[in-house]
Amino acid sequence: MKKRRCLTLLSLALCAACLRAEATFYDGVAAYVNDKVVTVDTVMRELHASFDLSQVPPAQLAARIHELFPVVRDMLVDRMLILEAYEASGAQLPNEFVNDRVQEILAGQFDGDEAKLKEALRKSRLTHDEWVKQVRENLIVTAMRQLQVDRKIVVSPKRVRDYYAAHKADFAEDAGVRVRTVTIDPAGGEEAAQKALAELEAGKPFEEVAKAYSKDPLAANGGDWGFVDPKENFAAPAVAALEALKPGEHSGILTVDGWRLIVQKVEVRTGKTPELEAIWPQVEAATRNALAQARYEAWIEGLREKAYIKNLDVDLK
Repeated sequence: MKKRRCLTLLSLALCAACLRAEATFYDGVAAYVNDKVVTVDTVMRELHASFDLSQVPPAQLAARIHELFPVVRDMLVDRMLILEAYEASGAQLPNEFVNDRVQEILAGQFDGDEAKLKEALRKSRLTHDEWVKQVRENLIVTAMRQLQVDRKIVVSPKRVRDYYAAHKADFAEDAGVRVRTVTIDPAGGEEAAQKALAELEAGKPFEEVAKAYSKDPLAANGGDWGFVDPKENFAAPAVAALEALKPGEHSGILTVDGWRLIVQKVEVRTGKTPELEAIWPQVEAATRNALAQARYEAWIEGLREKAYIKNLDVDLK
């Protein structure tokens, strides 16, 4: 039960408005919810919209889909129960709220281009009216969660202290050395490395130089490796250079198997846990999230207890 709840309905609701690659049609019913049904096709479309399966090895894809299917099905059941609770409340969502959200999505996801939206809808097998209906339902789900969960949470100082005491290890800093690199392939050679080093010596930020000269996948992120153990991630020349540097300093040009490398020691952390007062906002936010999750689960369980729900065995072959 807890595993299913960890993926909040709110995240699914936001994903429902995202239109992705062209979908395959799946026949059948996944679940009955009172007098409504959740179709297999709906579950599969939400599954592919909510989870990136492109990196899953082909041999493991079927097993991964079978693992995710009941998670997404249950989330859709919860969504349907929330929408029914909204309808029973007699509330009315003003059309202008929906229209404003439609325009926000159009501008943010499709650069204001109606043609791009139309093509995305075609690939997702949705009519414009169906999509607007999804947008409206997403707004309702978000509003109902805020009304039933978020607005009822009071985070007292005692709760923050208790949460910190019980989850202290969760707030430990990542141990290791935060490293940035400029990596220049043999084709770039010494000339490109010297230009990069000259810009660094002139005061240009390391991350900007990395973006301009580096030839590895981390270049777009300013050459940032995050906090790592240098001995496990770099060759001996880089490890020795990092040991000699102070935080904020960078090395000269190193040569490793024909590649030129410049490393920067950004920061060193020991893995200690900061005192509560130093990270109070983060702990308070984590406490609020934990309380919200518990209240949300209790609210959903209450809706489920009052509903008729029947999950069906589904053959996804």
